[in-house]
Amino acid sequence: MKKITLSLLAVLFVFASCGGPDAVKFNDAIAKANATITQVSVSYDSDLTSAVNTENYEAIAAKTDSALAKIDAEITIVKALDVPKGGADFKEAALKTYESLRGVVEAGKGFASLTKDSAPEDVSKLQETYQAKVDEYSKSFESLTAAQLEYAKEAGYEVRK
Repeated sequence: MKKITLSLLAVLFVFASCGGPDAVKFNDAIAKANATITQVSVSYDSDLTSAVNTENYEAIAAKTDSALAKIDAEITIVKALDVPKGGADFKEAALKTYESLRGVVEAGKGFASLTKDSAPEDVSKLQETYQAKVDEYSKSFESLTAAQLEYAKEAGYEVRK
């Protein structure tokens, strides 16, 4: 699986929010969650690839449970955020992306059912399922990036890389 490298824009808002939820804090909270989610994604993929390559399928369940707990923590944080004006689509895109990563990790857990004696067809089928989930996650992440840019644009904020 190709590594998902995320370089989500670090959005700096050059505008002070007037009343309601703080737009900068909202953006920063999602950006922080994105960084964590990306780290979980890269780490899990690396752990899974290593376990499959070495046929150490027993290690996958624990790695999966750990990754799911981290994803769930970020989902809880983002769900609890107060949404400033124009931020609903950005928040929804973030949650959709995190749920999509959850699907990747759950698909990866299927590898824990394998043994060294498993048929190559069983491994291939799991790899195809996993890759389909990864592709879905990649598309969700692209949508999240677009939603963040749209959020900044609608709010009249300057976006800097």
